[in-house]
Amino acid sequence: MARVVAVGRFDGVHLGHQHLLREARRFGDGGPVIAYTFPPRGPSLLTLAAKVRLLQDLADEVVVAPWEEIEGLEPEEFVRRELVGRVGAEAVAVGPDHRFGKGRTGDLRTLERLARELGVAVHPIPALRRGGAPVSAARIRDLIGAGEVEAAGRLLGRPSWLAGQPVRGAGLARSLGYPTVNLELFPELVRPRAGVYAAWAHWPGGEGKALFYLGDRPTFPGLPPSVEVHLLTPPEGAVAGPVEVHLLAFLRPDRRFPSPAALAAQIGEDRARAEEVLAGQTPPGRLLGAGLPSQGRTP
Repeated sequence: MARVVAVGRFDGVHLGHQHLLREARRFGDGGPVIAYTFPPRGPSLLTLAAKVRLLQDLADEVVVAPWEEIEGLEPEEFVRRELVGRVGAEAVAVGPDHRFGKGRTGDLRTLERLARELGVAVHPIPALRRGGAPVSAARIRDLIGAGEVEAAGRLLGRPSWLAGQPVRGAGLARSLGYPTVNLELFPELVRPRAGVYAAWAHWPGGEGKALFYLGDRPTFPGLPPSVEVHLLTPPEGAVAGPVEVHLLAFLRPDRRFPSPAALAAQIGEDRARAEEVLAGQTPPGRLLGAGLPSQGRTP
């Protein structure tokens, strides 16, 4: 048995990451698997809390290394201090293009050389391919940015995901007959293409089918951009945060309507289409709990 450390950003914990962690477990021959990762940086597919939640289903331990503690480490120091000294690695599993250390100067050959000196095994895991190309977080981010959330979901192994806190809105949607929960999305998350989506929403104490809108509200040029969730079944009481939004299908792009009445009629059509898309679908699971993970070792 060996203590195997799988290293990566694990942004999205997508099918490729799941493959890497399964392979790491196979190489460990019954020993524990540790997912060694970092907080989100730049546009990301998950918050840190959601990423840790998913990794805990795949690994025996999750270690989150703050960037300020490791980004200045030379490759040798990173391997000696972090992977071996801090985490106790007896084997390391990484993807074929893994880079590490200050300025991303360490690569697979560097890792193999350093690990050999320390008596640590290295297991490079070939990238998982779907649709003729490797599954990667960058590929998924591009799909979401283009509104192709169904294709992104197939690479993630679950629906594309957003989350944010409820904020006060202008009350415009209620005046149109379709009340919404206005959201301030967590800033680290990738934004999807502007438009309307069929979605599933979770919040503390409730969940349900939804329409999700992100856009500039072009029918009302005097108002600022907005992010809103319209619940197809009115909730009992106020919707608290955080609100999770699982994007299941892109319905239409954002566009200007000739009148508020025309927009209200279109929202009615959007609702009907969302009901068709969501009918019979298994509700996706929550990714956020009551609290956030602490920085460092997570059991």
